[in-house]
Amino acid sequence: MKRSKTSKLLKIFLGLILIIGIFVIANKVKSASYEKLADLDKAIFDQYKDFAKSDGDIWQDYNLKDKDIVAINGNFFGDAYLFTKDSNIKSIFAKKVDLPEDYGFSAYRIAKIHPKRYISGNFNTHGKKYSILGKENIFFVKYNDDSVNKAFTSNHFLPFLAHEAFHYYMQDGWTNDTFRGLSYNEDELALLDMEYQVLDKIDQELKGSSDKEKLISYAKEYIDVMDQRFESTDAEKIKAEINEELVEGTAQYLTIKASQIVNYDYGILYFDNTKDVRFKDIVPTIKSGQVDQSIIGDRIVYDSGALLCELLDSISTENWQEVLNNKKDEDIYFYQLIKSAVDR
Repeated sequence: MKRSKTSKLLKIFLGLILIIGIFVIANKVKSASYEKLADLDKAIFDQYKDFAKSDGDIWQDYNLKDKDIVAINGNFFGDAYLFTKDSNIKSIFAKKVDLPEDYGFSAYRIAKIHPKRYISGNFNTHGKKYSILGKENIFFVKYNDDSVNKAFTSNHFLPFLAHEAFHYYMQDGWTNDTFRGLSYNEDELALLDMEYQVLDKIDQELKGSSDKEKLISYAKEYIDVMDQRFESTDAEKIKAEINEELVEGTAQYLTIKASQIVNYDYGILYFDNTKDVRFKDIVPTIKSGQVDQSIIGDRIVYDSGALLCELLDSISTENWQEVLNNKKDEDIYFYQLIKSAVDR
């Protein structure tokens, strides 16, 4: 009886070894020439190439190009790749992709039998650490056809990667209050509308001549309106709103910067079906019943925050990104940064 059980276990073990061997050999034998990659994979490689070869960093003291990234094709039987600066990875589970010389990074196809190929979720979350092919603290992101072909979406591959990786690598320790699940009464909503009217003027100026003096004037209007909001809005709710605005707005700012690098049309208040939404219309649309207040925390704070980042850049605010890099759980929001910049 014992011999029979041992024999069965041995057969199972040998069967597993055989299966692993087949997948490892298949990965090694299958061509990894760029020219023979699936069209979707090629498109992802091309986006990452544009990013890898771009000048400068997308955020102060943070270079995403130096991170090891695992890109996973989420389609059934899709491949997964490690993007890295390391050109000499040795692993039975890796096959180096033969890329054109001008791509500026190395890539390795990961054998489908590798358990890390099947990480749950679409990207890393705080507190989760992953290693693969000898690389520690990698960031993984999944992609599909929408990551290349869908217009106006924040899920475009490189912009999505820039956004989520910023949360992961740079916002550890940031307070993570959220406005989601909260709502304002009519008076509070009216004050929010006053802010959005000012943000609309800032947005239109940034899309136009970007006159610095006008932007500084609008920045002062923003401070005055926010002072009114702080005085007459429930403290817990507005703190949750401006905190989420900071966390998601900075990441959204990088979404937009990354979109520019890969020549993808994406900007402030872009939605899946339109790019013509304006801040001045948001509260009236809520009041009309066409959308409910959940849109504030689910989406608008992303764009108001990104806009305020662009404002800080345009009025030549020094070291505002460094201040945020060092803030940890300190309560620093766009209000303080802009107020300091315009000496209000």
